[in-house]
Amino acid sequence: MDARLERVVRERIDRLPTGLRPKLSRDERVFFIDNPKSGGGTFAAYADWAVQLYTVLGYQTTLWRTERPGHAEELALRAAEQGATLIVTCSGDGGVRETVAGIMALAAEKRPKFSVIPKGTANVLAKTVGLQVGPIPDLLQACFRQLFWAQERPLDVGFLNDAAFACFAGFGFDADLIDNVPAKDKRLLKEWAYLFAGLRTLFGWNASEKRFTPYRPPLMRVRGTDRDGRAVEQTGYFVAVGNVADYGSRLFPFMQNARLDDGLLDVVVVATRDLRELLHIGQQVVTRTHLRNPQVFSFQSAQPLTVESLEEPVAMHVDCELLARAGHCTLRVEPAALRVLA
Repeated sequence: MDARLERVVRERIDRLPTGLRPKLSRDERVFFIDNPKSGGGTFAAYADWAVQLYTVLGYQTTLWRTERPGHAEELALRAAEQGATLIVTCSGDGGVRETVAGIMALAAEKRPKFSVIPKGTANVLAKTVGLQVGPIPDLLQACFRQLFWAQERPLDVGFLNDAAFACFAGFGFDADLIDNVPAKDKRLLKEWAYLFAGLRTLFGWNASEKRFTPYRPPLMRVRGTDRDGRAVEQTGYFVAVGNVADYGSRLFPFMQNARLDDGLLDVVVVATRDLRELLHIGQQVVTRTHLRNPQVFSFQSAQPLTVESLEEPVAMHVDCELLARAGHCTLRVEPAALRVLA
């Protein structure tokens, strides 16, 4: 934007009544971390537009772009070390997770606020905090909430071993499903790509061999304590541990009691691998009745818990980012570890 026009716009905004001006302090040092490949590049211009909007309104901004997996974590840490007071991730949940991991590498008193301009497939965190409404990422929805609403809320951060996550971790079917989502489907179908991948995984469709192979997830054991301190031990074939209620489309509230700021991890264990019963449980998730199913076990915990495979090493993920298969892992939560601007 022309410098003179920018100055005029800023002067006009400053003349507005106090209630109509941005509530975000002009003293913020805002760093944008953009993943240009997120969402298949559909919303590639969002970061540049957001920077222009912030700059016009008088904020000091810096824009960095990621170049490889894990780069957002490095950039978030570097931004904080260079004095960032607000880090805005322009990405999907994978980029959000990396940014969270980078900020969490700092001492608690040195962690800047963070926010999201959603441009990924599911954008679970953005939808949960109101930075996205509906299936399509909306730049103005996110920016106006950040600038004119400027509400901060605490965010619990979970850890699977040393891997931080903002939304959820999954084991078995949950992770195998993610491994079966083609990049083209994610670009075209958004979060619905996960539904179709789930059905392919459940029915064991092998695209290369063009035949169905029975899907048999390994048996796992979860050990921990519930919110009242009672010991819990449960076995099952599908384990999800989360910080948010829904898996992204608002139609699949698998961990429907989860909250971002309650200091608890929600754990859901499915104790069957019968195909018909799994389809039935999927239908119950949509109607929010699955926790009444005797094959579904749920509890909340503030204390560390363990997930152990009783067969072969199990597939794992954090915020839809696959990790190496393992036979045993530990999960924990750090309450109110970060501040989200939304």
